[in-house]
Amino acid sequence: MRTFLGLLLCLGFAAAQGLRPQGIIVNPLPPPDLQVRVWVDKDPSKTGNPVYQFGEPIRISVQVTQPAYVYLFSVRATGEIVGILPNAFEQQNFLQAGEVRTFPGAGARYTFTVEGPAGQDRVLAVASRRPLDVSEIIDIQTGRARIQGADNLARSLSIVVTPLPPSDWVTDEAYFIAGFLPPPPPTTGTLLLRSTPSGAEARINGRPVGSTPLTLELLPGSYELELRRSGYDPLRVSFTIRSGQTTQLELTLTASPPPTGTLAVESTPRGADVLVNGRFVGRTPLNLALSPGFYSVEVRRSGFSPFRTSVSIQPGRTTRLSVNLVATLPPPPPVQPVQPVQPVQPVQPVQPVQPVPSGTVTYTCQGGTLVVSYLSNQVRIFYDGAFHVLPLVRTGPTLVYANATYTWEIGTLGRLIARGQVVLYDCRI
Repeated sequence: MRTFLGLLLCLGFAAAQGLRPQGIIVNPLPPPDLQVRVWVDKDPSKTGNPVYQFGEPIRISVQVTQPAYVYLFSVRATGEIVGILPNAFEQQNFLQAGEVRTFPGAGARYTFTVEGPAGQDRVLAVASRRPLDVSEIIDIQTGRARIQGADNLARSLSIVVTPLPPSDWVTDEAYFIAGFLPPPPPTTGTLLLRSTPSGAEARINGRPVGSTPLTLELLPGSYELELRRSGYDPLRVSFTIRSGQTTQLELTLTASPPPTGTLAVESTPRGADVLVNGRFVGRTPLNLALSPGFYSVEVRRSGFSPFRTSVSIQPGRTTRLSVNLVATLPPPPPVQPVQPVQPVQPVQPVQPVQPVPSGTVTYTCQGGTLVVSYLSNQVRIFYDGAFHVLPLVRTGPTLVYANATYTWEIGTLGRLIARGQVVLYDCRI
């Protein structure tokens, strides 16, 4: 199959100046997420008006930003319309998001060839989230249109898309010149674009055009440029292209601040000190921005046992920590010595010696559970996440084992003192 796309246009002043006709059909409220882009192989960036000589093959490409059904029409200036997609060899016209399809594709059994008379041609692309019935416009098997003229095509397509909401369809057009035309005067300017660092993605008027450094030929006019690169803030500038002149842009990107997560700490009671990796960072309730990673957190308040844990901070997420602090008992008041009765000295009774427990004993206490291993004249306890050995320092009704930090007293009941504060009491076997 050989299909010809020779499009006739009686070139007048407008064509000679590079002006393009009004769009055939345009959605007045185009959807922000669905876009379609169609182009010819001599002008993939759609910045010029490429020329194809008679008999020269032409390939047409299309891309959508969201999954959509795509319909392509060749529109000659004479009014002749030819169906490009779907056709007898290409029935499947559903494209995935970002997919690029070219017609004819590699190994296709048909070609598109430009024929006279000379003029300007265009390709119309219609993308829809839902399939369209174009059988009244195009005979898919032959590619011939059942109507002629761009105005009739616009009216017919308007009827086809009327049942759809504006958010479900969009159009685009590509232009090219067919035939032997005299070389036009310079109608483009040059953009030299560099960035620090290089390798930034460049978008002109929202369309990607490549990565820096770039040299582009553009039609005269005003443009919006956006540069994007991972780890850097987007940069947006406006620039103007003048015919036959070169515009140079050398732009510097600003590094983005590292991503952070949030640590939210609450405690009962409130007003507790919060330490992160041993550093005081505030009092509860507290919201703290941290770089991603692992941290040790301690929550402490006078009169309460400290709480310690580890947390993982992830970028853009909040890690919440809610702590119920456990109150500690105040140290017992000092025992007042008994004044002896004068002049008779009472006989001091013999103090009974508390029998020494043996082996490993588990005590249930107010404030938690404690395991004590009795080893001759010393004990071993597990507290504050570690084992501690306490030697026997006093005997009598109450046995006292102590080191510089911890004291274990066991009589009828037992209690554990840590750093001068009672942390476990009323301990029973």
